[in-house]
Amino acid sequence: MEWCVTNRPITASKIRSADSSYRRSLTNISPEPMQIDRSQPPITPPITESRTPIPYAKIGARIAFTLSLLVSVGAGAFLGRVIPINAIDWAGLVTGRKPTEVLMEGLGGKLEQPYQILVMGVDRVADAPVGSADSFNGRSDSMFLVRLDPSDRAIKILSIPRDTQVPIPNYGVTKINAANVYGGAKLAQEVVSGTLNGVEIDRYVRVDTSGLISLVDAVGGIEVDVPKRMKYTDHTQKLYIDLYPGIQTLNGLQAEGFSRFRYDEDGDIGRIKRQQIVLKAIKDKLANPSVVLHLPSLLNTLQRHIDSSLSFDEMMAIATFAMSIKSENIQVSKLSGRPSYPNEFRYSYWITSPEDIDEAIAGKFQTK
Repeated sequence: MEWCVTNRPITASKIRSADSSYRRSLTNISPEPMQIDRSQPPITPPITESRTPIPYAKIGARIAFTLSLLVSVGAGAFLGRVIPINAIDWAGLVTGRKPTEVLMEGLGGKLEQPYQILVMGVDRVADAPVGSADSFNGRSDSMFLVRLDPSDRAIKILSIPRDTQVPIPNYGVTKINAANVYGGAKLAQEVVSGTLNGVEIDRYVRVDTSGLISLVDAVGGIEVDVPKRMKYTDHTQKLYIDLYPGIQTLNGLQAEGFSRFRYDEDGDIGRIKRQQIVLKAIKDKLANPSVVLHLPSLLNTLQRHIDSSLSFDEMMAIATFAMSIKSENIQVSKLSGRPSYPNEFRYSYWITSPEDIDEAIAGKFQTK
């Protein structure tokens, strides 16, 4: 069932013609000739006080109210065509759910079951066709395990340092970010699951480095408090970072530089913290109702930067669910461990213990 809105105007004449009693009253009126007594002096109209002009502020308020009403009606008609009426949680509205939350759910679909998703930000393979599966087989610059659970309306995010030392079948002991290079998303899921006590991974999402740039630009930039001067250039990765401290709105390129910067005393751990800051800023921006209406076209724009086993409907449901979750119901953690000692290994690693892994997974993520 859909709303149907007619574009034919309702005029005063139509309203009157629809009133049969009004028409009958008109037929019973017979005009009478007006009698004029010329012996009486002409009537002088009484002098009335001039009307006080309506202040411009009141005129502006009335115009604003009228425009708001028209916008509301227009938006209602539009949403009626976009969102089927039976997709709206009317009972939820009555019991106190936020209208924006119900709107987003109706637009994108309802998340019906928990999902555990491996999300990877990957370096795009330069010589592979743009958008092809092979173009996403670069090293994973960032890696997150995400659980979305509609039963308790919560999101859990575990950040996995890219230098985490792991065994990869047929390749020996190396960094976890190499799994995507050696065997694509399938091997990356197997390695992450095997490392994290057999954690279940339902779907994967791989986003190339241009995806973050496109997303931030598409939402009009994000507000971030840059903690310190950041300047670095990497011509090989086409990474140009030049940021000054302070609260500011970052465009796509600046947001990428902020999230990937790691050349300070905090190293990879500082980079993970900045990635979390960027993710929160993006979520806050996407929560704006004006952005929600453009969510389908936004996902279409990002498709060439995303490789995923999620269907489009699943993406919509997950996106709208994520945007409706309160910040206090989003738990972000990092896989604990320690940096390898100098000369301990040939390369630098992030070393985890069984206790570190138990702490990250137990009671938070579903295992096999």
